[in-house]
Amino acid sequence: MNPTHTVYSDAETLIFPEAITLKVLLSGNQTDGSHAVFEDIVEPGVGPGRHIHHNQDETFFFLEGSFDVEVAGILHHMSPGDVALVPRGTVHAFKNVGDTPGRLRYIFSPALTIEEMFREFYATLESGEFSQEVMEKISLNHGQEFVGPPL
Repeated sequence: MNPTHTVYSDAETLIFPEAITLKVLLSGNQTDGSHAVFEDIVEPGVGPGRHIHHNQDETFFFLEGSFDVEVAGILHHMSPGDVALVPRGTVHAFKNVGDTPGRLRYIFSPALTIEEMFREFYATLESGEFSQEVMEKISLNHGQEFVGPPL
């Protein structure tokens, strides 16, 4: 693997209106698949449904705002500076419980096809076909599975 970097202002950005702005900070292609790094700016009251990454560990770094995170059925309140590790195969979800947008970064290890999954979500949004059912189908194609409602 060669050293690499991303200029924050140039990072690929996928905007899911009134929900999450996702930035691709390091892609799996840049890290020879060892990991991928993302940042989410999450609107108040927003978070994904409970889900599992079957073949990837995920590490969250909470940068701004107030989040609740459920990992393996245990609820944690996260503040700026807090970190959470979600081992592969573990049910988890997060939610911005603050009154302002929150910001978090997260690493998937290994990268596998996670960034392609996010791009497919965005493409279905752009085409007007985005729904929970479509998102669940796309997720399964990338080793992810939605298993419950959001927090």
